[in-house]
Amino acid sequence: MKKVTHSVKVGSVRRVSIASHPNEYEFTSEIEPNSNHQSTKNQLFDRRISKSAVPQPEVHKKKYISTLETPKNVRLQYITDATNDNQHHSKISSPPSPSLSSHPQQYMTTAQEHTTTINKLHQIPTMSKWSTRKKVLVGISASLIIATIITVPIALGILLTKSKESTSTTATTASTVNVSAYWSFDNTAVDSYGVYNGQLINSPSYASSSSVPYVGHGQALNFNSASSQSVLVSTPFFNLSYTSFTIEAWIYYSTSTSDRGIFGQCQCSTCANQCLYLIMRNNRLYVDFISNYLSGSTAISTTYWYHIAFVYNYETRQQILYLNGVQDAIKSSAQPYQGQNGSINIGSARAYSTTYYYQSYIDNVALTTRAKSSVEILRDASLMAYYSFDSPNPTVDNGPNGLDGTSNNIVTTSGRVNEAMRFLGSSSSYFRANGFYQMPYGVVNAKPFSMAMWINPSSITNIAIIQMFTSTISSSSCDTLLGISSSNSLTGQLVVYSASSLRLTGPFVTQNTWTHISLTYSSGNGYTLYVNGVLFGSTGIVSYWTSGTFANLCISYSTSCSTSSVNGYYQGYIDELYIYNRELSQTDVTSLANP
Repeated sequence: MKKVTHSVKVGSVRRVSIASHPNEYEFTSEIEPNSNHQSTKNQLFDRRISKSAVPQPEVHKKKYISTLETPKNVRLQYITDATNDNQHHSKISSPPSPSLSSHPQQYMTTAQEHTTTINKLHQIPTMSKWSTRKKVLVGISASLIIATIITVPIALGILLTKSKESTSTTATTASTVNVSAYWSFDNTAVDSYGVYNGQLINSPSYASSSSVPYVGHGQALNFNSASSQSVLVSTPFFNLSYTSFTIEAWIYYSTSTSDRGIFGQCQCSTCANQCLYLIMRNNRLYVDFISNYLSGSTAISTTYWYHIAFVYNYETRQQILYLNGVQDAIKSSAQPYQGQNGSINIGSARAYSTTYYYQSYIDNVALTTRAKSSVEILRDASLMAYYSFDSPNPTVDNGPNGLDGTSNNIVTTSGRVNEAMRFLGSSSSYFRANGFYQMPYGVVNAKPFSMAMWINPSSITNIAIIQMFTSTISSSSCDTLLGISSSNSLTGQLVVYSASSLRLTGPFVTQNTWTHISLTYSSGNGYTLYVNGVLFGSTGIVSYWTSGTFANLCISYSTSCSTSSVNGYYQGYIDELYIYNRELSQTDVTSLANP
């Protein structure tokens, strides 16, 4: 059997209205000619379709019946198998139907053809209606697809252009994301943030807190320059190029005529602005980006801890060196550091063809990609400890050194600022913190210090507020630094003791009332007392102890100081305790007294 395929093109359907006119739907058909009589058959076909396309209500009413095989073949592009050409043509173009009359049954051969014909008549208007909707939907879909095809490349082009512009300006725009790292060197070289972890090179050693004379907490890293020791942070890359950044560290210096490397990162040791090194040169701080340097003005002594900081401000194009929180040198119009790769070295730094190594201790190295303010630098350098006494961790040190305290039988309650500690006035109710090298007996090696707090005493009868013990706590190694003295149990005055001697007698304090107290010391002014932010008086120059041990700071501790008559256990509230390694100014005191 030969399979014959004829392609049929269906004409368009135009729906004019919903009127019941029998010629409401017009069909046009274009059928490829298969014989000499094709045009005649097409005319008959058009007329037959027009007559049969009666709206559905009329079909049901009049029940017109016709054997329309050809429309089915035309609509569905029917493909059939034919044994010969004559048979095929008979299916495509059936004999013309006579005009509709009142006797339609004469054209009906079977009941099945009757049902089929009615169904097909029903399909004609339905197919026409669906085709119109379909065309609208297809048109809308096509429009959306075309719009998408046009819009997407344009949008991608804009995004790619912006991406390229952003990439091209990375080297000249300061980063808005702050990245930080902190190496405590408390028996580890791991970054406290867990990202920029260090590796010990040639085994620098961790010194115990008992041998490091600044704070008795954790360890510090001891470098031997002869052994080329350092800490290497090789991955991931810490990008300091074309941005602001701050480097901070505590160093214990050993005098040397040689350069000593503290911190470095280098891409090209001979290329301008591509090699960063922070070193000690001629016993002074010195920083350079290669041909872009700044030298400190203050000579550093041995056997002391110093807080050092270097700030590069990308916005102002300034290099600034700080020593113990105070600006030591500044340079304007300084081009930014431009190194795009290179490892971080702590305890060593490369300058041109030479690598310089540090000698002695380095501790608490901090790095961040922003320019810290002078206020922040001063706080980092001078705040030894800060206890807010707030829940949920009332004994935690909120300062930079982590000198967390311990407490026993105290109550956290509403305070002057947020929450406070309430002491019960017994030997079992106390607070204690260890590690204050500046204050074993108030003063060590003429170094300044300050403390400030809020007190609200429930009792004013010869009580000790702040006690200082050496590392070994005993009644003989103790001073009542600050207390309340009373001769009649009705009124009490603030007193300051040092080296077993009464140094200063202050004003009377009011029971069950919040009072702000600030006490400072320096070798030139001695002890100075402030009450509620107002200067009360100073002692002038006083002697000091030279012990190098770490101090314990206690409030209402169970061990009394044998050299002081003010030994009662404190009863009442204490809040916002600050301890500094510098002498506070009047401005500082006023600020603390007015939170």
